[in-house]
Amino acid sequence: MADMEENKGTAPAQPPVGEVEPPDSLAALVPKRRLWPVFAVLAAVVAVVGLLVYREMTAVDPLRILVAIDLDGYWWDGSQPAAKLSDALASQLAELGFDPVRGGDPKVMRVLEKAKDPRAAAKKLGAGFVIEAHLVPEVVEHPVKGGYFEMRVDAPVTLTYLESGSASEGRVRGYTGAVKKERAMALLADAMASDALDAVIAQLLDHPAVVEITSGSDMKLLARIQPARTMAKDRAKKLADAAAAYAQLAGRHEIEGQGKVTFLSPPAAADELVGVGAGGYYVRTADVSPFFSLRSRDLVRSEALETITFRSFDPAATDAAAPKPLWKGYHVFTYPSASREGDRVALVEDLFGWAKTITMVDRSGTSKRVRVDPEHRFVDPQLSPSSRFVALYDRPSAGAQADLAVLETEGGTEVFGFHTENQSLGGFTWIDGQRLAFLYTPDAGPTEEQTLAVVDVGKQPFTVDRPLRGKRGEGLSTPSASRDGTRIVCVQSGAQRGLAVIDTASWSRRLYPVGVASWPTFSPDGAQVAFETRGEHGGVAVAVLSLASGAVKKLTEMRTDQRLPRFSADGKRVLFEVREADPVFPRARGLSRVASAAVEP
Repeated sequence: MADMEENKGTAPAQPPVGEVEPPDSLAALVPKRRLWPVFAVLAAVVAVVGLLVYREMTAVDPLRILVAIDLDGYWWDGSQPAAKLSDALASQLAELGFDPVRGGDPKVMRVLEKAKDPRAAAKKLGAGFVIEAHLVPEVVEHPVKGGYFEMRVDAPVTLTYLESGSASEGRVRGYTGAVKKERAMALLADAMASDALDAVIAQLLDHPAVVEITSGSDMKLLARIQPARTMAKDRAKKLADAAAAYAQLAGRHEIEGQGKVTFLSPPAAADELVGVGAGGYYVRTADVSPFFSLRSRDLVRSEALETITFRSFDPAATDAAAPKPLWKGYHVFTYPSASREGDRVALVEDLFGWAKTITMVDRSGTSKRVRVDPEHRFVDPQLSPSSRFVALYDRPSAGAQADLAVLETEGGTEVFGFHTENQSLGGFTWIDGQRLAFLYTPDAGPTEEQTLAVVDVGKQPFTVDRPLRGKRGEGLSTPSASRDGTRIVCVQSGAQRGLAVIDTASWSRRLYPVGVASWPTFSPDGAQVAFETRGEHGGVAVAVLSLASGAVKKLTEMRTDQRLPRFSADGKRVLFEVREADPVFPRARGLSRVASAAVEP
């Protein structure tokens, strides 16, 4: 027992152990035949890490958007206008919770500069969407002192989802102007950002890839995209309310028209009836499109360029919804008018406040500026038959009393002027291609006799004849000649009121006591006169007078005003404007729809 415990407590002596040398290679630890599994594992780890990094770098993010709008080049190519537009649009997208691709990162710029196209660049940058547009502004150089450049844009904008390649298209329209071309381009870039956002925002917010996020449970993403969700909801409601308001108005008009009135303009139009021609009519448009402003959180107006358009009564002859404009411009100052033959229109064009023009436009769309003036204000131009002359009111400056002037349309030379110092004008009308009839009252006094004067502007030197003088206390206004020039109809006021029809051969007149009347006009055959009259509901209605019988027939009876009647070229219908307050922008504009009513025998 003692021997055993002694042996347990002691151990035989061991030789000293030296330091272990490190292996020369991995083969010293692992047999050569077993080395390949280690390499395989390491390679797999590296591959997985690389894949994760690659997927992180190239993963499609539905909230990441590349704005690729070409305006004199792309922003990454150094185009300043494109940079201004893209920066403004990107800021709005970021405000809504999206992640627009921005410059400043050299890696991003290298991708953009080397990619074959914006979509390829967007994919490499992990963007889910790309907004593309190719804007080539129409440059109009106006003939004003110092120069003035107008920029016009009307182009498609495409929103493409890169993962599937699906795309939707909107449209941007706009115009700006400035003395310098570069300034006009910069202003255009500023103006187009909101239009570009409105052109794509509905499709973007309704896209399944974005809806998946907005309907998901990721609280971080939901909080980020909440501004976009709020905007989508508010925008949809405002636009739906606007559409409902216009539809309700149109429905009420249809009920009041009782099937007798045919509306030729859309419910939200601000159309002016310019005149008639064979098979149709001329209209001045001033279209407005409501869109939701991110800044005001309300609907605002997007105003298109005004146009002069000829619309056919026959839908097969032209697309009545969108006929090609004969003229486009910033603003038509006062009412245009069509020639008696219906082949030309005369208008006063406002060149952004820098000047006014007298402009002629024909059915082919050819336009000619008869005169451009930076100071004078031309009002209510009327072309003579054959369009050799144009008569108009001429104010030497804003607010000045208007003179009567007649210009040759070939060179713009004034051939006749009637100055209104100490006298007032009561209207004018062309009797034929050279003779102009006009009304004036000497000394502009209420007890002075009114005079109907006639001048032949084709004869030089001209003489002014005064074949008809009115009675004291009596007034004639808004004269209009028949197509053959044998009669003139005027509104007569005073003790005896109604419509006065004057024979231009004998200069005798006949009064038709039709009551309150305004803006009379002859039918093509001269047998009838359409005019405005008082409606039963307190507004203005349209009626037709038969000159043979003296009978008056009301064509319309609505709660709105029906104004400025014109017979169609075939005499079978009367066209007029139906005016109403705009239910969406009541303080900013009024509505005016062109309509017609049949003239029954």
